[in-house]
This record gives sequence, C-alpha cells and structure tokens, in this order.
Amino acid sequence: MSLSETPYKLEYAYNFYLTFVADILIYVRNFILYIGVWLIGYLCVCCVVYRRYARRLPTRIRGALGAKRVLLVIAHPDDECMFFGPTIFRLCEQGAEVYLLCLSNGNYEGKGGERRKELWNACRELGVRDSNICLIMDTRLPDNPKAQWPVPVVAKLIQHKLEALDIDTLVTFDRGGVSSHPNHSAAFYAVAYMFVEKNMPSKCTFYTLDSVNILRKYLGFLDLPLSFVLSSKRYFLRWTESRRVTRAMKLHKSQMVWFRYLYVMFSRYMVINTLRKINLADIELELEVDD
Repeated sequence: MSLSETPYKLEYAYNFYLTFVADILIYVRNFILYIGVWLIGYLCVCCVVYRRYARRLPTRIRGALGAKRVLLVIAHPDDECMFFGPTIFRLCEQGAEVYLLCLSNGNYEGKGGERRKELWNACRELGVRDSNICLIMDTRLPDNPKAQWPVPVVAKLIQHKLEALDIDTLVTFDRGGVSSHPNHSAAFYAVAYMFVEKNMPSKCTFYTLDSVNILRKYLGFLDLPLSFVLSSKRYFLRWTESRRVTRAMKLHKSQMVWFRYLYVMFSRYMVINTLRKINLADIELELEVDD
C-alpha cells in the first residue's frame, strides 16, 4: 500500500464508523419511541379498565364467586394479607361469612406467639371476625420452607372445617403456591387428596389463587388488563380500599422487613386476586403434570 492511498483508506474507515454509529443511534431512538408508544397505550388501557371495572363496579352485590360461607386456607400468618387481601376484603364487604384456617403459627424464627396476635389484628382490619379464625399448632406442620407437610394430615384438618362450618366455597393456593413455598402448595395437594379420596363435600366449590410469573407479580395495578382478560373470577380493589389491605399487612410488624415494604408497594396481590375454579378433572391433570 502506497503512502498516497493511506489517507483515503483512513477517511473511508472514519466515514464508515460515523455511518455505523449514526445508524445505531437511529435504531435505538426508534426502538425507544416504539416502546414508549406501547407503554403509554398500555397505561391508557389500565386506566380505562380501572375506571370501568374497578372504580365503578358495585361492591355490595355478590361477587365473582357468589359465595355465602367461605373457608380460606393459608399456611402462615400474613398469607391472608400478602396474597388473599383483595378476596377477603371484598367477600367481607359483600356480606359473605369468611372463615380463616391457618395451618401453622409461623414459628420459623421463634416468633409464633407474636405472629398469632398479629394474625388476629390483621384479620380484624380486613373484616374477619375473631371467632372465625382458626390457627393450627401441630408439630407435624412446622413453618419451614424445607418441610414437606403430610398431605393426609392437612386434608383431615380442612375436611373437618368444611363439614363443621357448612362451607359452600373453599379458597386456597394453587399448585405453585404464588411464591413456590412448599407449605403453600401443601394446602392445594391436601384438597387434591380429598378429591381423589372422594372426601370433598359435593356442595362445596373449590377455587385456587392464580400464581403468576414474576413480571406480572410485581406489576401491581398495571396487571389489571391481563387479569381481566385471562381470568373470569377476579377481585380488584380501588386505591382507597387497597390502603386498608396495606394497613392490615403492616400489622404483621414482626414480618415487616425492608423487602416486605417493596412487596406492599409493587405486588399485584395487594390490589388484584384472580381465582380459578377447580374440579376433579383439573385435579387429575395437575397431578399428572407433577408425575
């Protein structure tokens, strides 16, 4: 290569570099504009759905479940606020008799006695009567993410409550347990066991709380359109109503570490619950998936 060709090639490389960078910047700008338009459009949809189906929805009528006597089964104190707050609040407001069965006292960090009191305080804030709360203290059901609770034991506890309280609607976690906690999932498998053993009361309808992916889980209010489209059984709370669930959650003072405050701020479960009706065919399918 002669010396006369060197400046020409350097200029060519420089121009190519400038063109390449310019094209990249244009692509990034267009991508940002495209995403921005979609985000603004989605926010508008969220606002429309909220105004139409949450803000203006009559509250003092039978809701999505049409329930009168409801048993809610949870694994630990604070589950009722962290995951089922909208369901409990709306059912109580609509006049349903809500009973709560908590399968452990949450003694994982040695705070079982304190968490028991917090459970009663939080439920009182949500509208559940003190006499409607049952907390199980059984050494076979420890609050431990590594513990596998014996399914027949849990099933027997649930069956006893269903029959003793004349329950027409049962609500608990689904197979995923929202957070993949095995204690949460144990409630679902216990009810599945009851179906398989034909111990489920025929007049009782069974619903599970939908577990969603981590992105939807922390979308908060922005998950409203997806929840509306993907589920026919849903409970939404207005902003003013969601503050009451937040107050109930904060009554679990022993559990309010820093990341719980973030959960309260961003989790869709604080404002939205979507439920799925489960029958024997669904149970058999779920168990086949596990196998």
